[in-house]
Amino acid sequence: MDIKIQGGQTLQGTVTASGATNSAVSIIAATILFDRPVTLQNVPDISDTVKLTKILENLGSHITWDKNSDTLTINNSNLSIDNLGFNEFASMRGAVLLWGPLLARFKKITFTDLPKGCNLGLRPLDTHYTALRDLGVTISESEGEITLDATSAEGREIWLAERSPTATENVMMLATGLPGQTTIIGAAYDPQVQDTGRFLLAAGASLQGNGTSHLEVTGGHPLIPVIHRLFPDHYEIATFLALGAITGGEVRVKNSLPELFLPITREFAKLGVNIIHQENYALVRPNGPIKLTKSSADQTITLRAEPWPSLPVDILPLLIPIALAAPTGSVLFHNYMYESALFWTEELKKLGADVILADPHRAFVIAGNKLHGATLEAPYIIRAVVALVMAALLAEGETTILNADALYRGHPHFADKLTSLGARIEELP
Repeated sequence: MDIKIQGGQTLQGTVTASGATNSAVSIIAATILFDRPVTLQNVPDISDTVKLTKILENLGSHITWDKNSDTLTINNSNLSIDNLGFNEFASMRGAVLLWGPLLARFKKITFTDLPKGCNLGLRPLDTHYTALRDLGVTISESEGEITLDATSAEGREIWLAERSPTATENVMMLATGLPGQTTIIGAAYDPQVQDTGRFLLAAGASLQGNGTSHLEVTGGHPLIPVIHRLFPDHYEIATFLALGAITGGEVRVKNSLPELFLPITREFAKLGVNIIHQENYALVRPNGPIKLTKSSADQTITLRAEPWPSLPVDILPLLIPIALAAPTGSVLFHNYMYESALFWTEELKKLGADVILADPHRAFVIAGNKLHGATLEAPYIIRAVVALVMAALLAEGETTILNADALYRGHPHFADKLTSLGARIEELP
């Protein structure tokens, strides 16, 4: 899908944040732990949740999805692993989250394809493999098949090789079905991990330390089906605040998670964007031109993504076009995690932006150039496509973004929401 955007629009109005994409993928997978119906509310209608529900249906789940109320009911009482080689399994990175709950329920699984996601680089699954092995899961590969066997696995103390949200969630879910206590040292505690923990706790799991880097899960406790409402998506909240800021408009985002938004608010402030939290919404309003604030006269502003509770790596791209909107100054952006996550910034040069790709992990953005509409090629990276949309709104004239399908992996009804704020955006078949 391509999209066409008219630049020079000032966005105004209110949008409501959708349910968190990453929470949805993790918690939909966690329903495998239950043999009775589980109801999830605030489920976003995006391609990843659609794919994951199709995978579960192929394995025997009965699913009812009321998209008008964003409510999903999943009955896994007849779940079977006979069709685990289903092709959709490899089409999304989030499918790796099926490993933990499937092992907790069936103990041994065999599949043929590894999950794939955004084109961010190699993104190896070593952290998952190491964590599973540390719990006693045997992993074998032969003739194109991978077998995970948790028959002899048990609760143990493990140290995660990196602070990976999906690896943390996988271990949490598997640990509910293992004998003994599992202690996770160096656990991720991003909002979606906390949301998964909230779900498991509400269902009766023995989990201590939710929201910290030290988790303890005692397996064997019966899980009771619950009705769980997903967190709003902090990435989408940041997205629409960034869109308001770059166009000089006043945009409110309802369901703004102020208690979890401080790390993001702090980074926006470095670019002169002040986010105000009032009641249940976040707000940006016109406050003069974007201003890049240095901590000292001779220091370049550096924005570096770090594990939560610092700047999330998925939000870093949203700040790049904001830096371009400033009249003067420069910012060094550093994505330490993925070696292919910043190549898309070369597309910004087609608009007239002054961007230097220093190496695969760092891009140097120099503000002050006037941007003009052009035809851009979108990468398969959700927030990078959003950043191109932001730059297109900043540019004079019309911009066409080709192959923008990645948008709809993370943002339901994206064009409709932008249109409601006053943007002139058109989806092209």
